[in-house]
Amino acid sequence: MKRTLLIMLLAILGSISFAQEPKQLDTIYANEKMNLALFFPTNIRQGIVGAENFIFTYNRERPQTLGLLKAAKGKQSNLLVVTTDGKVYSYIIKYSDNLSEMNRFISFSESIGHELQRETLIARDTIKPDSDSNIKKQYPKAFLEKSCIALLEQPERKNINKRKQGVSLSIKNMVYYGDLVFIQFEIKNESGIDFDIDYLKLALVIGNDKRKASYQSVPLISRYVHSLPRKTSHGETSRFVYVIPKFTLGDNEKLELRLKELKGNRKLILRRRL
Repeated sequence: MKRTLLIMLLAILGSISFAQEPKQLDTIYANEKMNLALFFPTNIRQGIVGAENFIFTYNRERPQTLGLLKAAKGKQSNLLVVTTDGKVYSYIIKYSDNLSEMNRFISFSESIGHELQRETLIARDTIKPDSDSNIKKQYPKAFLEKSCIALLEQPERKNINKRKQGVSLSIKNMVYYGDLVFIQFEIKNESGIDFDIDYLKLALVIGNDKRKASYQSVPLISRYVHSLPRKTSHGETSRFVYVIPKFTLGDNEKLELRLKELKGNRKLILRRRL
């Protein structure tokens, strides 16, 4: 398990490069007598240390911002953390008999980059006020396109799917970046008949549409769509990316996908908490 995580994280690191000089990594000290609590700005998705004399624990079942670091005497190592918004944090970690701090609050500025970043993926965000006088980022099309290409090259981390009449719709990856969510989809056609795509719509829903009184739906309008095919022929698999505004699910909410065939009756509806 540790080896698998290390390979995955090394793959992520291999895709990260920076427009500026690399940051000098901070050093964090830990020992076996106390838990050093690290509070990240957003929930932890992955965390790994490079040596067995260090242990970094976090909630894998219900993501939280808190991680705990402990250490035994030995050589220094490194800590790598990826948060749910895709930001990457890296530190040198050392053993110390005495700790000057037992709680550390990590700031966004300590991130060394984003897992979607590549040398060609430098965010050149332009910023303008929206109608409510809040700051809303406008991302250049070239940035969104190259980010989607980078996501399609990343290992698949999800397999949430719906299959009907030989056609399956799957979510394969989700990455948060600032105020956006990049979602990688897959359509696989084993129906014997070409599937012409009319639309794929996303929404946040509460209840069931068969019970109209309790059903509520809020559409998620895409900011950018990458490589959505016009059709998926029999025996083919299509992969593409939607970029939508960042969202969170309430206690009773689900993400709903509606895939409809053009000039046909086939329709797939996938509802799931992520």
